[in-house]
Amino acid sequence: MIGKIVTSIVLAFLVAQTSKFIINHKKSGRWNLSSYLQNGGMPSSHTATAIALTTSMLIETGLSYYFVICALFSLIVMNDAMIVRRETGEEAEVLNIVMEKDNILHHKLIERVGHTPLQVAVGFVVGVVCALIVYAF
Repeated sequence: MIGKIVTSIVLAFLVAQTSKFIINHKKSGRWNLSSYLQNGGMPSSHTATAIALTTSMLIETGLSYYFVICALFSLIVMNDAMIVRRETGEEAEVLNIVMEKDNILHHKLIERVGHTPLQVAVGFVVGVVCALIVYAF
């Protein structure tokens, strides 16, 4: 039981982060190893891992309390990714513009910390598919 759950979670994380790494390469034209560990972008690895756990619990325990707890946890993760962290990134973007305009010396704030609904949806699909693949074998 625990082995397949952990495998589903790790696989979902690796698929999401590797996809993000490849997408960043396609956009920038260069390989940036640090982008492999960055937050934000397509797809949401937070969502992928949370949904892999939730799907695994559904397969293992059916419509149990464990599944419900995981589903609620996943909803919180997706809400945080789409709303809270995305707004944080938008605020960082505005602050960077203001500080640059006013010639305030600072380190540039990270702007890409959240996700669009599409990025979260793709992370959702990645999580479900990864769990289904693990449990198919």
